[in-house]
Amino acid sequence: MKKRNNTLVILIFTVFVLMTLFTNHSGAANNEATISTILTGMQNQNISVDEWSLYTKKTVDLNSIQEVKQLTEQYRQYKWRYEETDDVYKAIGIFKNEEKNVTEKLQLLSTLTNHHSQSYILYELKATGSRGNEKELHDYFKSQSFDIFHENTTIFTCVKGHLDDMMKDVLHGKSEDLLKEFNAVPIEQMKEQYFVSVSAKTSVWDESIPTVKGNMNIQIALRSAGLGDKTTVVVGTPIITSEY
Repeated sequence: MKKRNNTLVILIFTVFVLMTLFTNHSGAANNEATISTILTGMQNQNISVDEWSLYTKKTVDLNSIQEVKQLTEQYRQYKWRYEETDDVYKAIGIFKNEEKNVTEKLQLLSTLTNHHSQSYILYELKATGSRGNEKELHDYFKSQSFDIFHENTTIFTCVKGHLDDMMKDVLHGKSEDLLKEFNAVPIEQMKEQYFVSVSAKTSVWDESIPTVKGNMNIQIALRSAGLGDKTTVVVGTPIITSEY
């Protein structure tokens, strides 16, 4: 359990470091066309869109667990639960927004690493399928995140879909098709029998984060459980922020 907690902390800070690099390198990436571009590209590749999300975060100054709980009182429409380990304290709020037909998620996260505490607020909006109202929901997300953070923050986009069962060679070929679809050049990639992950640079949008091998601004991942199972496809910019 301790090893799992340490892994979680490392993962959290890895994502935050990449997000910070993205913010500092390019400013706010709040182009509402990005989500529509990714959705259209996946549909062009005959990928059924299951869900998509918009995600943002900010470092905050919370000095105690009590302060975290007090902050949750401001968002009573969310259903809150609290989790605590040796390294991480989390307040997780879920709001089923029936008016917009989306799920909103707020996380207040406090981590302790090398005796230094850091706190973050993470806000996510998740929608199902491709419904044609992505711009409206993007504008709503921007408005809600401004109310939470009191400033415009960087928005990350992630789309998850699926294909019918694919053999290994087709799986790898589909990753190449997606790179071409988004006019992207691979920077780093991992290819296994039933899993492909590619970090790449596309010219479709300008924002990017620096890596050792070059700037990147899109990640593509495909995973299959084997013969007879669907292949999961995830596309995110500049990084995938969901599990894949």
